[in-house]
Amino acid sequence: MNHSNNEHFDCETCDGETETKFVSYTFKRYGQEFTYPNIKAEVCKKCGEIYLDGNSVLEIEKDIKRKIMPKVA
Repeated sequence: MNHSNNEHFDCETCDGETETKFVSYTFKRYGQEFTYPNIKAEVCKKCGEIYLDGNSVLEIEKDIKRKIMPKVA
């Protein structure tokens, strides 16, 4: 589940409460790994489940595609 506001919510995995943190997150795409440090996320205080903002994920996906796709002249 993606959340775009700063409200904390109950974790879908364990029903624990989330808190806003900055995390390092690794995306695996196209057979490669791309690590992004300091991504704002909601993290469950109980189980550690990470919820990234939808807009952040879209921007990261765009960045990954720019890095791996050959540039067209």
